[in-house]
Amino acid sequence: MIATLESTQPAEAEMQAPEIEISYQEQEISDKLDYYGLRKDRLLANLTINIALLEKQVRAEKIDADVLLSPLKEALVAWPQRLNLSQFTNHINQLIFLWLSAIQHHVSVQTILNLMRCFESKSLFSSDYSNKFHLFLFDLVAETTQQFQQQQLSYVLNFDRHTQLPNASQIDQYLEKKLNKLVKNQTVAIFSIQFMIAKNSPVYSHIITVNLSQKITEILKHNISPSYELFHSGNLRFDVLIPHVESDIQLNLLAAKLGRSFEEMLILSRESVLVTPFCGGACSDVTTNSTELYANAKSALESAVAKKQYFIMYSDVIKQELELQNTIENKVLEAFSTDSLTLFFQPIVNIEQSTCAGAELLLRWSDDAGQNIYPSVTIEILNKVGKGKLFTRWLINSACRYASELINDHQLPIYLTINLRAEDLYDIELPHLLLQSMALWKIKPQDIVLEITENGILEYNESSTSVIKTLSENGFRLALDDFGTGFSSLSRLRTMPIDLIKIDQSFVRDIKHSRLDFDIVSSIAALAYTLGKEVLAEGVEDEDCLELIKRMKIHKCQGYFFAKPMPFEDFLIWAKQHPAT
Repeated sequence: MIATLESTQPAEAEMQAPEIEISYQEQEISDKLDYYGLRKDRLLANLTINIALLEKQVRAEKIDADVLLSPLKEALVAWPQRLNLSQFTNHINQLIFLWLSAIQHHVSVQTILNLMRCFESKSLFSSDYSNKFHLFLFDLVAETTQQFQQQQLSYVLNFDRHTQLPNASQIDQYLEKKLNKLVKNQTVAIFSIQFMIAKNSPVYSHIITVNLSQKITEILKHNISPSYELFHSGNLRFDVLIPHVESDIQLNLLAAKLGRSFEEMLILSRESVLVTPFCGGACSDVTTNSTELYANAKSALESAVAKKQYFIMYSDVIKQELELQNTIENKVLEAFSTDSLTLFFQPIVNIEQSTCAGAELLLRWSDDAGQNIYPSVTIEILNKVGKGKLFTRWLINSACRYASELINDHQLPIYLTINLRAEDLYDIELPHLLLQSMALWKIKPQDIVLEITENGILEYNESSTSVIKTLSENGFRLALDDFGTGFSSLSRLRTMPIDLIKIDQSFVRDIKHSRLDFDIVSSIAALAYTLGKEVLAEGVEDEDCLELIKRMKIHKCQGYFFAKPMPFEDFLIWAKQHPAT
């Protein structure tokens, strides 16, 4: 007989769980009867139900009103007489199915045992087998309940309950079996898929995410061969085991097919969402074991996501890239842990007086071979390993320390700007961290300008709104960095407490050669002034560019025409040579 697992989660977030079979063969039942000293011929010829006792139990347990127990009661009432062993085994398996279904839905085991006491087996010329038979039944109830719980636990550990797919813990076992069965010239492949939600989509609830996983599973099953094994290996992560691969073309075609399958919005019960599949593939060879093959597919997927390529096949090139990436990551972590990261200062110039108004702090670090590592790469690595928040703390404390030295020790009334990560805008502790550090170094909120990017405010929601509002209320000034390169909403720009708009250097650098760039910079400046925002032009590299910036009434700028980013000691000298009045 079959017992079915079901979840207690809301129906809209669940799929029916797979069936679990718990039943006994005729010989197993025969052996158990023998164990309890029950002669099968005498037992089965005289086995009946004590209807009066059954009715008493029904009244005591209120079974007639319990839809879960009614089928079990009806099966007992209809218990036939004079069964042979085969028939008896079938009826026992039916009872097992019914009592497991009831227990699964929170009917107590004691209630089941009370109902089993209604069996009797006695005659005028033989021993009373009733008590022995009850022990036989109680043993079955205990045994089947334990088996069912073990199978439930196994399901929880090895399957995703929402998609019913085997999870990542199963992949190695499946792969090992396929690899062991390979014949000459056969190839097994693993295909790892990560679904990325469109960046401007809202943050979804657990129920919506579950429904999304189920929808993706449905589409994947429809678009892969029935001979492929599909796994759910994490949050919107799936793996496909391909038992026989003819060539790489087969995997490229599969990636293209999956890409087409997810080009349209997925319509869920409450939301519509667009997802993009990124795929990494790896094929076996004569030396590949299951663990290595799966790791190779994950490496290819990681590379595909990082490069924003829909499909990448694992190769020695990927291996070398990952080894280099791991080396860089280790060096970055070592540099951060040993306080080897440094900050350079690029002056912000007040054009009207040709004086130093402030400086932007820029992260700088080079490895032991003298190779410069891009700040974005360094921060991305720190975020990846969970040290992003520690980096922000370090940056805030360093900026406040430098500002204190400039203002309090050298009487230079200039401000410093620091670049916040997008994740910082969700950190409710950020305002407190800033205020705490400023109190320590005896500076004011106006002495530090906080820069956020357009991409950072794409996630401008209740959490980030609260943090930004608190920062503004405490006197911090906010600058919108790299303006023009993202997708800022003008309505948000109008309502957000942004004090300064920094026009990206990609528009500023060539304004003397490009009329289009000139018009873009002019329009941004005009828009900013209309909204009451201050404007700063980045990337001013020659005098002609500076003159055009002046014509636009832009009063602040930074760029190589004035100074390149420099260490603090050099900036201190430069700032003293261009003091603010």
